[in-house]
Amino acid sequence: MFLKNNFLIKSNLKSHLKRYKSALIYSFIIGLLMGFIPLIFKLQESLRVQKLIQEQREIQIKNKEKICKNDNSEYKKFLNLGFPKTANEKFNICMKEK
Repeated sequence: MFLKNNFLIKSNLKSHLKRYKSALIYSFIIGLLMGFIPLIFKLQESLRVQKLIQEQREIQIKNKEKICKNDNSEYKKFLNLGFPKTANEKFNICMKEK
């Protein structure tokens, strides 16, 4: 009796798998996509944060350049005296310090 029930269960399972094969595949794909949604949002947020950090660094570099090239800086003084190489060296030193 147990063998007959086991055989019926297996045959029913096979027939159901054949009949609902596409539904199972679609369900599996939807499950995978639902699992990836949080990862996609985390990646998107990470990229946004990296972009903001990059923009902030660019702003800081521009501010350093303004400070190092202002009228009272050594760069401007050496440039006005006619020493462009020394002015560039002073500018590079100033950029590294701040």
